[in-house]
Amino acid sequence: MQEPVFSYVPGASVIHRLDPRTKVTTVMLLGILTFRVDNFAGIVALFAFFFVLALLSGLPIKIFLRAVRPMMLFIFFIFLTQMFFTDGRPFASYWILQPSLEGLEKGLKLAARFIFLLLFAALLTASTDPSAITCGVERMVRPLPLRWLGISSFELATMMNISIAFFPLLFERVERTKAAQTARGMDFVKNPFRSIPALAVPLLRGVIRDAEELALAMEGRGYQGNQRTSIHELSMQKNDWEAFFILVLFILFILIL
Repeated sequence: MQEPVFSYVPGASVIHRLDPRTKVTTVMLLGILTFRVDNFAGIVALFAFFFVLALLSGLPIKIFLRAVRPMMLFIFFIFLTQMFFTDGRPFASYWILQPSLEGLEKGLKLAARFIFLLLFAALLTASTDPSAITCGVERMVRPLPLRWLGISSFELATMMNISIAFFPLLFERVERTKAAQTARGMDFVKNPFRSIPALAVPLLRGVIRDAEELALAMEGRGYQGNQRTSIHELSMQKNDWEAFFILVLFILFILIL
């Protein structure tokens, strides 16, 4: 059976061995940098940097393609919206629609940014165990005064752990629901407007049912949200500091392009 989207792939690469705090911080900074890049030279540099990271991780390319594929329709819609509704010099005419060169450039940049976010997120989740991500995030937010908001870093980490665990299962449930509706005679190509409620309604009911079952299971096991020990003892190693140094150099290189 095919692994769900954004699932963890065990390995022993240099990316797998990095501290989860290093990888989470790197993905956050690269995500911010993605939206700061405003030229195609920076986009090409970002793609080259991701390609190097993917090679170092030893992960198959199909993992990243599976991460992007579910969002391609949305990304294509964003691209068309920018191309047809951005003012500028038109390069063609389709009835009342006149795509502009400025819109084409803006649409390509925006589509590339969304794709980069998905690729870096896939790299993080595929190279890091979900429990390690949770532990790393909990250590990062522990100094924050979250008690003023009525929560603790451990509760926040638990919510993140549940979200990470449910995210690939959500895509798996979408595929199962789609297959079930197709077996009942639903054609998602010929009936796009009827297929949306046919897919969304059972999907929403299933997600709510899973959330209720999880809440009951946690209550039955006496979950209180208190501080708990972890099997992951995090410590920054030489490779982590080297990774941060390379990341800072790359960010400076992108900003001066």
